Amino acid sequence: MTTETIVALIVVLIAFLGLLAIRLHVGLSLMIAGALGIVMLLSTDAALSTVANQPYSTAASYTLTVIPLFILMGVFAVHARLAEAGFDAATRALVKVPGGPALASLTGSGFFAAVTGSSVATVATMARVSTDAILKAGYGIRLAAGVVCAGGTLGVLIPPSIILVLYAVVTGVSIGPMLLAGIGPGLLTILAYAVTIVLLVLIGRRRQKRTQTGVSTSDARGLDLGSDTSEVTGPGAAGLPASPAARPEKPNFDVMGLLFLAVIFLVSIGTIYMGVATPTEAASFGAMAALLILLIRTRPPKWLSVVRDSLTEAVGLTAMTFLLMVGAGVFTYFLAFSGVSRALVDTVVDADMSPYVVLICCLLLLLPLGMFLDGVSMILIAAPLLHPILSAYGFEEIWIGILVVKVAEMALITPPVGMNAFVYSGSVPEAGLGTIFRGIAPFIIADVVVVAVLIMVPEIVTFLPEYSAAE
Repeated sequence: MTTETIVALIVVLIAFLGLLAIRLHVGLSLMIAGALGIVMLLSTDAALSTVANQPYSTAASYTLTVIPLFILMGVFAVHARLAEAGFDAATRALVKVPGGPALASLTGSGFFAAVTGSSVATVATMARVSTDAILKAGYGIRLAAGVVCAGGTLGVLIPPSIILVLYAVVTGVSIGPMLLAGIGPGLLTILAYAVTIVLLVLIGRRRQKRTQTGVSTSDARGLDLGSDTSEVTGPGAAGLPASPAARPEKPNFDVMGLLFLAVIFLVSIGTIYMGVATPTEAASFGAMAALLILLIRTRPPKWLSVVRDSLTEAVGLTAMTFLLMVGAGVFTYFLAFSGVSRALVDTVVDADMSPYVVLICCLLLLLPLGMFLDGVSMILIAAPLLHPILSAYGFEEIWIGILVVKVAEMALITPPVGMNAFVYSGSVPEAGLGTIFRGIAPFIIADVVVVAVLIMVPEIVTFLPEYSAAE
């Protein structure tokens, strides 16, 4: 790269970070920073032309209709209280399991994240209700913080995932197989989180029993999973279940809600697997099914208002997503025109490193992005850069995509500035950041184990796409 290009790149990065620092929307920050780079390398007219043409060139694709349709399907499902149905069913089914309320919160977060496709929105929505339920059952706030923050990341892999769709769009990978590939890793992540919760609770119980034999009950308070006494805890602060009187009442078992969830999943994802519908068609079927379910579960006098509210919310989320895509398009155009993308690929390939060393280094580069960006923004920025590098080493494209998306979402709970932790702190102010990050730490370890397993056993990712009828 020339000196002029290097200077332009530095100025663009400084401008981008500066715009983020003043809390300008990520999409606009990317657009302005990319346009500034184009001005420095070409001209003001070229930058204006790029900014003017990028919205159309980004959005004018039939393939992209799957995004607003999946968003609409998720909004309808949320307003139909289907995520709540999953949460209530999990709470009832897991009430006698060690850490049952925490496992139920994890399940509820997974349902909500799956239908909204947003980790941050899931944490903001589930933080208060999940924390209250976990504390009421007698577990500590550290466990609650870890469960909610980690649970919010589940939607990134569980179809229908908007982030998987965006990754497929920006890298040219087929959307159908990409969505199917997320099922195995998503279930593995849920299993890893569930095992982590049970182990933490059992360890907490052993500590509590050991403490009760050597110290007074007052000294034993606040020992939930190794927590300090400054934490907010419930009646069974040391990981022990609350007394029967303190237990929350069992929620109603919403059988129809669970059936409706299964219907939406089968209509939207099952049809892709069977080859009956393309991703866009499946998304439209899912949105229609979700609308019908919303109408069934809503009283007729409220039909108009609830549908209007759902459409308004869906339009806002769609506009935000496409603004990110437009901004990332301008930024990516600058990187491509300046030769930064090609130079980065050539530099890595010429370094003659082991393919797996390159893979791990590329994945680690995603973690600092979680300090500034949400999952969607990270994918739109990083995928066009990392995908060509890793593809050049012969790695399977869908497998690369799942690993990149998984680690990008991990960045949202990774210290020192995991975005989910700050969102949780804002929703549950009595939980300090130190407490939150200590609660998240075991789940980060679980995520690292999951990524390692996916690297060692790629068939977990590729099995469903290979044996499906999806194109």
